[in-house]
Amino acid sequence: MHKKEMERENKTPAPFLYSEVMQMKRYRHLYMLLIVLLVCFVVLSFSYETSCIDQFDHVISNYIQSFRNEYFTAYFVWMSYIGSKKVYFPVMFILFTYFLIRRRYMTAILLMINFYGSRYLNYILKAWYERTRPDISQLVTATGYSFPSGHAMNAVAFLGFIAYITITEHRLQLYQKLLLIVIACFLIFSISISRIYLGVHYPSDILAGWAAGGSWLILCIMFHQTFLSHAADNKSSVSS
Repeated sequence: MHKKEMERENKTPAPFLYSEVMQMKRYRHLYMLLIVLLVCFVVLSFSYETSCIDQFDHVISNYIQSFRNEYFTAYFVWMSYIGSKKVYFPVMFILFTYFLIRRRYMTAILLMINFYGSRYLNYILKAWYERTRPDISQLVTATGYSFPSGHAMNAVAFLGFIAYITITEHRLQLYQKLLLIVIACFLIFSISISRIYLGVHYPSDILAGWAAGGSWLILCIMFHQTFLSHAADNKSSVSS
């Protein structure tokens, strides 16, 4: 009996180790994308004061701002407003309540973590780098530091996560998933470009915001996927 118990104990970790290895393989593309985004952010954080990035910011800003007219200005002011907490917070609260009603508690909690985590992380990064905003050609007033762009970072993290949980938590047709992704990308791009058009951010701020927001989005997705896989494993073990 003692020998059989020892053999059983030696075999017990095998399924667990196998599931962990399979989980790492499943997420390897997310790991790679996360590494790429983090590297991009680090490179930008060390180079935004160089002449190369300064020239890049100057050229891109001048090009985007060359399209200024009353119609584009009204559109980008509106898109910048959509990308603010005045819009995001009510959306987050409605979705949080919706997932609570559906008893998707972990999804609701992760949605809130995604929202507040992105904002506080952006605040910390801005306080760390202390890059001043552009001081010319501003069409709106913006306070605080510039790097990375909070609008760009929050748009990628929050709108990206909304698109992700909408796809994973509902049975959608392929064209519906593609349409949702296109709409999310369009909103993210418009919100981000609005900050350059309005003269309150450098293009390198936007790129850094995309990289930081994308990194936070991937982490939230990985947490959500891990929860779903563990929930499925627990359900299968209970049924068996």
